[in-house]
Amino acid sequence: MKHLVIAGAGEFGRELYWTIEGANGYGTEFDIKGYLDDAPEPEKVAKLQKPLLGSTKEYQISEDDVFTCAIANPAAREVVIQKLLDKGAKFISIVHKTAIIHGSVNLGKGMVVCPFTVIGDSSVIGDYVVLNGFSAIGHDCVVGEYTCMMSHVDVTGHANVGRRVFIGGGAGTVPGVKIGDDAYIGAGSVVLKKVNPGIKVFGNPAVPI
Repeated sequence: MKHLVIAGAGEFGRELYWTIEGANGYGTEFDIKGYLDDAPEPEKVAKLQKPLLGSTKEYQISEDDVFTCAIANPAAREVVIQKLLDKGAKFISIVHKTAIIHGSVNLGKGMVVCPFTVIGDSSVIGDYVVLNGFSAIGHDCVVGEYTCMMSHVDVTGHANVGRRVFIGGGAGTVPGVKIGDDAYIGAGSVVLKKVNPGIKVFGNPAVPI
């Protein structure tokens, strides 16, 4: 049995705890050991279901440890994951039992796939991606590393989403759209045309802000 350490003890960390309890492999392949956080807030730590184990810097990795990351800011997510990888951490994917993932999908490592998500035929999903509850990725899509999609996001067929993209809850795209690295798509936005790297867009249709 492996012992899962959750990097990030904020609100998403609390939500992820319950996703993990309903994930494939929980209770048979791994249990939950606790949390790491480099800037813990006492009022948030008090709400955790498992103990705070320390910071990413001070924590000593054990042979039976495996890791997941509960940080939804893509850039911060990459920094924390890389810190832990440099220390020898091994990340596993958390995939909730209610997720529907077509057999032709190419999944990256270290992903978080929350309840009632769908990933369609022949899509390619990069390492350390977050797909929050009820989000959907259509057929033949590409999603880059560290990208985070919040709940009820709808990325339609042949879309290409870059690395470290944040897509807010309820946002969607038309088929075939391209979103560049480090872009930010505001909640509820509808992306009708290309979003250049590093651009923040919002609205229906989504426009730069």
